[in-house]
Amino acid sequence: MRRIVPLVLLAPALAGCIATASQVTLLQEELRAMRSEAALRDSLGRQRLRALDSARAEMAVLRDSLTDFRRFVTRSQGQILGDLGTVQAGLIEVRSLTGMSQSRLVELRAELEQRNALLQQGAAPAPGAPTATPGGAPPTPPAPGPSQLYTMALDQLRRGSTAAARAGFTDFLAQHPQHEQAGDAQYYVAETLEREKKDADAEAAYLAAYTKYPNAQRAPTAMFKRAQLLQKQGRAPQARSVLEALVNAYPRSDEAELARDRLKG
Repeated sequence: MRRIVPLVLLAPALAGCIATASQVTLLQEELRAMRSEAALRDSLGRQRLRALDSARAEMAVLRDSLTDFRRFVTRSQGQILGDLGTVQAGLIEVRSLTGMSQSRLVELRAELEQRNALLQQGAAPAPGAPTATPGGAPPTPPAPGPSQLYTMALDQLRRGSTAAARAGFTDFLAQHPQHEQAGDAQYYVAETLEREKKDADAEAAYLAAYTKYPNAQRAPTAMFKRAQLLQKQGRAPQARSVLEALVNAYPRSDEAELARDRLKG
């Protein structure tokens, strides 16, 4: 009987010890689960870091490629602009040579007309004092041809004698309205008026230059100068209309490029 009592008294203590062991086991399992979760998180974190590093490396490669491409485009643009500049310079030179050739051609034609006229009058073709006719009277000087008239008027313009030049070009147009230089002559009439500050008369003369002679070399220039005079006179809508017509009629001319710039403003 004495032995049974101590066992009964020890039962609660033993039960407490068993519960503590279960709790320890549970705690150990929770610890293992936490460690596994932490290990998984570390693994995922490392994978993410590796993916991030890979993405950064790819972005760096892409950035370098983009930089190289930009440099290539810049070099290409520079080469293209340089080539365009060379082409434009060549065109300007060709245009200048063409203008010189045309002027020289007019002069040669004037000389040829003078020689032909002298030959028809029975005089020597070389310039000099007129030879007396058998009756003693000097030969009548031959009438100048169209190229001679044009050349003389142009010489007056180059000397700054605008009134004399205008008279010469007007005479030329009256005698030879269908001549190939008629458009240029009409343009120069307008230019002499503009030089004398007669803007209203010059504007009308420029209008005649490109309406009567639309195929003349200076027709687009006449349109552009008329637009400038209209703008100067405060007639902006009319000036804009002329510039638009210039772009449509002569789209490849230098004056059309200037007109496009003016229309943008």
